[in-house]
Order: sequence, then C-alpha cells, then structure tokens
Amino acid sequence: MTPWLDAAAPDETRSPFRVEANEFADAANSIAAQDRAIEALLNDRPAWLDLEAGIVDDALLRRVPVGPTLLLGFGGSALGSRAAIEFAEVAGLRPGPIRILDTVDTWEVADTLDWASACNAKLCVVSKSGGTIEVLTLLEACLGRGLEPATLISDPQRGEPSPIAARVREASAGGHVELTMPPEVGGRWSVFTAVGQAPLKAANLDPMLMVEAAIHERERLASGAVQREALARSLAWRLAHPAPYSILWCYSEVLIHWAAWLQQLECESLGRERDDGSRVGELVCALRGPADQHSVAQLLLDGPQHGRISFADFDDDPEGTYAADLAPLARLRVIEREATRESMTLPTRTLLVRDRSPATLAAMMVHGMLETALTAAHMQVDPYGQPAVERIKVGIRARW
Repeated sequence: MTPWLDAAAPDETRSPFRVEANEFADAANSIAAQDRAIEALLNDRPAWLDLEAGIVDDALLRRVPVGPTLLLGFGGSALGSRAAIEFAEVAGLRPGPIRILDTVDTWEVADTLDWASACNAKLCVVSKSGGTIEVLTLLEACLGRGLEPATLISDPQRGEPSPIAARVREASAGGHVELTMPPEVGGRWSVFTAVGQAPLKAANLDPMLMVEAAIHERERLASGAVQREALARSLAWRLAHPAPYSILWCYSEVLIHWAAWLQQLECESLGRERDDGSRVGELVCALRGPADQHSVAQLLLDGPQHGRISFADFDDDPEGTYAADLAPLARLRVIEREATRESMTLPTRTLLVRDRSPATLAAMMVHGMLETALTAAHMQVDPYGQPAVERIKVGIRARW
C-alpha cells in the first residue's frame, strides 16, 4: 500500500468530493432548488437507485471462479469494472489478474488472447441484450483459443436463449454460472449489479465493496441538505453553464477510467432528439493533465468559447509531503492544475476527490447518476434507452 493512503478506512461521513467553482447568477437560490430536486429523486428511487435489488445471491456469487479472468463487454458492461479495479489496485487491495477486452482491434485482441491462454484465464461474458455482436465475435475468438466461459451476465431471458447465452451454454456444457441484472436497469446504470459484483469476485475482492458504499452514500444524501450540498452545488453550477461540450480534465491518472464511465453515462443519457425536433446533449471530453496542457489547452484558451471545464483531482496536501521522495512531482501536479485552471476563460469548476478508495469511487458514481438523471429532467428528455444507437446496430447486422 502506498504510504499516503489508508484505503481501509475512508472517511465516508464526508461527500466524495468538494466543489470549487466560479460564482454564477443567483447561486444560492439555484443550489436550494437543486437540493429539492435531489431529495425528490432520492425519495422517488428509480430502478437503478434501488441498489438492494441488484445484489446477487451469495450462493451464485460463490460459483464465480477466482483467478485469471478475461471480461468480454462493451460500454456499461466494462467501463465501471475497469474503474473499480483501477481504484482497488491503487488502494493497495491487490486485485487478482483480470483484463477487460472491449475492442475488436486485432492487435489488442491478439495480445490479450495470448495473455489469457498463457494463464488459462476464465471468461466472464457481459451483455445486457445477449446479442451484442462485438461480444459474440470476441467470444468465438476466445473459444477458438480453447478458453472456457465461466460466467455469463445478462438480462433475464424469456423463451429462446439469446445468441450469446446459447453459445456460452454450448461451449461450457452447463459448467458456467449465469447471473442477471434487474431488467429495468440499463447497461450504463448497472455498475452496482452483477455487472460490477462478479468481476470484483473474480479478482478476489469483496464483491460488495462498491454496492455497500453506494448504499451508504445514498442514505447519507437522504439524511439532510448539508449532506447534499456538494452535489447540489455541482448540479447548480452545471445547469447555470449549459454548453455543447464539457471538458472533464483529470489531473490524476487514477480518475481516467471513472471519467470514461461518466462520459458514456452522460453522452448516452443526455444526447436526445425531443418530440419537437430540437436536439439536446453535451459531448463529454476526458483529458489527461498535465499531458493535455501540451495538446488541447491552446484550443480551450483561444478557440471558440462554447464549453465548460471540470478539473478533477484528489484532495491531497498541495505540498506533496505524503508522497515522500516524490513530493516534488506531487507538488508540481497541483501547481500545474491550478495554473491551468486560472488561465481558463470558460466556466470552470474543480472537483477535489476525498481519497483513492473504491468506496469513494462508488459514491462518485452515485453522484454521477443522480446528476445525469436530474440534468435530463431539466432538459425534459428521457435518459434511459439509446434509440439512436440501435440504428447503428441495425446497420452493423445488415452488413455482417
């Protein structure tokens, strides 16, 4: 474990982040209004917020094999697990060997299959629909290398099995475990269901690591306005600065996979055509700091002023003393973040994350889901489903 992190005892009484943002008109009333909206959504409790319903039966989870694992999945089937494994590793929890394959690039696939074959990795196949053509094609490539399916995660099936379920059952001769997620919970909202629990189990981590923290954060937010203040401030600032693109600038590499998860959540939920033909949504662009100071900052400083920027980093001691002999680098990271932030002319906020524990990641994900759902309500669109993406899938199947 790194000397500056006590991941075993995160301070879960605090918000997972604190918000520093430029002032905006009527901030006090806006924050109060968003607090009321957050409280109403917590009381309404949509399916994805009914976290207890997504807890997998312990007897089934015990059947998920622990050891080298190759997860096949795309989008919400992969992004949350990747972020969770990254936080667990940085927190010193020593996850077991697990790799996530969410590409059809043959060079990457070949390298990953070589790894999986060398360590006899078991397959964890994740597809909400059970018909994701990329997952099905990757599954065939894995079976061609002699890899064995061990876990299948999908929606409950009715009638005929899905193509992926049928192939897994045939290849494993029934020697795998099938887990389901609540049918009302879409893929990008599913990180606290079997989609997140099974990969943690395979990596020899507590499968409830994220779920219990998410439940705790939901209840903490429901306990009062003080506890909701950071989220209400974040949401009020966002709604006060609508923009066609939103920069999520991560000044810690640990946050990049969380940013990728949030990018999918927001883009697929908020990009919509309304009934009147108008279009809404925001393109979320995840940047790496300080690397992207040398590639994108010029555009943001002197280019079109049509976006907003959120800097994301950990709430570390700015002097970097926690990093021992690497203190100069830790201090430089904060200096570069603040210098870049102060130079920006776009609306800017900073999200300072409390620590590097998986519990904090889970709480941040709860906040992300709440903020996305409430932004959709503000835009007067339905954040569930992905009607336009289905058109792409039809085109792919027609050509396959």
